Amino acid sequence: METILYDTQTFCPICTIINRKGLILKPALVVSRDDKVYLKCCCDQNHGKQFETLYCSSLKFFKRILSFDPVIGNRFSSGGGIKDIEGMGKYNDGNNQIKVSKNPTISNFVLEFSIFQNSLFLSDDEIKHNIQQFQTFYPKNRKFVLKVIARGSNNINEINDKVKYISSLLKGYPILLEVTLERLNEIGKLNNSCLLGAKVYPAVKYYLKQGDESTFFREINQLLTVLREYSDMQCVVTVALERKFANLTDVLKLLRKSNDVIRFIILSLERPPKQLVETLTIHNNNNNNNNNNNNNNNNNNNNNNNNNNSNSNNNSNDDDQESILTCNINDPYELIQEIERSTNGSINGDDFYPLNVGQALEPMLNMMGYGLYSIKPSSYCSFATCLVNTPTIESRPINRLLNIGKLYYDLLPLLPELEEKIGFFNGLKLKSILKSCNIPGVQLPNLFDYLTDRSKSEITRKVIDQTQILIIHNNMDLASLDLKRRCNCSVETKIKDGFISSCTGCI
Repeated sequence: METILYDTQTFCPICTIINRKGLILKPALVVSRDDKVYLKCCCDQNHGKQFETLYCSSLKFFKRILSFDPVIGNRFSSGGGIKDIEGMGKYNDGNNQIKVSKNPTISNFVLEFSIFQNSLFLSDDEIKHNIQQFQTFYPKNRKFVLKVIARGSNNINEINDKVKYISSLLKGYPILLEVTLERLNEIGKLNNSCLLGAKVYPAVKYYLKQGDESTFFREINQLLTVLREYSDMQCVVTVALERKFANLTDVLKLLRKSNDVIRFIILSLERPPKQLVETLTIHNNNNNNNNNNNNNNNNNNNNNNNNNNSNSNNNSNDDDQESILTCNINDPYELIQEIERSTNGSINGDDFYPLNVGQALEPMLNMMGYGLYSIKPSSYCSFATCLVNTPTIESRPINRLLNIGKLYYDLLPLLPELEEKIGFFNGLKLKSILKSCNIPGVQLPNLFDYLTDRSKSEITRKVIDQTQILIIHNNMDLASLDLKRRCNCSVETKIKDGFISSCTGCI
């Protein structure tokens, strides 16, 4: 039995990628069937059957994650469907059409900015103009993270100088410099490296294929050696993974043990474009063959029984093949299960919460002097857990120490009041909430005191500086766009004529 969870819009992969008809949005449904979740494209073209993608292999996980959506909330009907999802006001304009903002909003946590465009570096004046424009999109009390990229350039000194200039313009804002491992190593060795600047942090994205694990260890260790020459260095490492996954056992072990330098570990589930096109072609050919078989059956009534048996066997083989095609699978839960296997259960699916739960931490980050940020991506776009490290605790998911779900729901009503300052009465409420979220049997100090007492600030900062955040990025591509998720994208990329989603590179 199939249950409609919500409706959305998407690109038809056959029309968009195979037939090259352009980026035309089509109606789509997110449905549950056999305890799994699928994204179904309801294209009006005759493709034989509706194109569907395995969206999540665990309906239970999907429901739990979406229960934290800031708009949907924990609203499930007795039948298990998500209620009132059609009424998500922020997704709709006056004509009940899905609305996508043309410019960044305060829900955009990260802005991606390329300083190397059309084979040229942007001038200082162009950079200054863009930075000033970015700041106008946010209230004065809100900050954003600027990710600087320079894809296509090997000019290390120019990249370094441009980032130093950006740092002088964006004082107090975190700046991520994402370049290749090789370039990051070279920039790190410069005497006047931009990494010496305040709030400039290195970020690297590594495409890890099965069989390349030893190369990964060697190159990451080389980078860590360079970065450890800096004091208080914090790095973001993104590992892009494809099916079939690399062996993550030693990969995760290395990244988790490097908590002195690596602050964020991002595992990004991605489908290689070449593989996507190849499997879409197979899918389309299967559909065309089925259509031809059906036509032949209709034209040969005398041999109806034999043809039906043959067609049934062909359809069965095609269905088996479809189930393993890359184009039909974009399932983050598969990666979560792999993480659980690779860590012997020290990290499992229950440890992950949608990243937007981080909005409950916004006022506390502000209290500790980090600034006020908006951490509100779509619930199904990224899942995270904090890995806590202390003298007695090693890389333990935070929800095994603290009831994160309860903390989120208890803090949510207080967030508007906590934005500017805590105050005495709200401080008492916050203290009570933190205490009530302790896991039974787990001994924890008074967390509120450690967040607010200046005499304990050094201890608090040491714990925070040893804590890692493990994030699974549930990547959308052109063949798996869910426009309702896209409307709340947390990362925007600046292009010449405006902004696009850095995930799908569109809209």
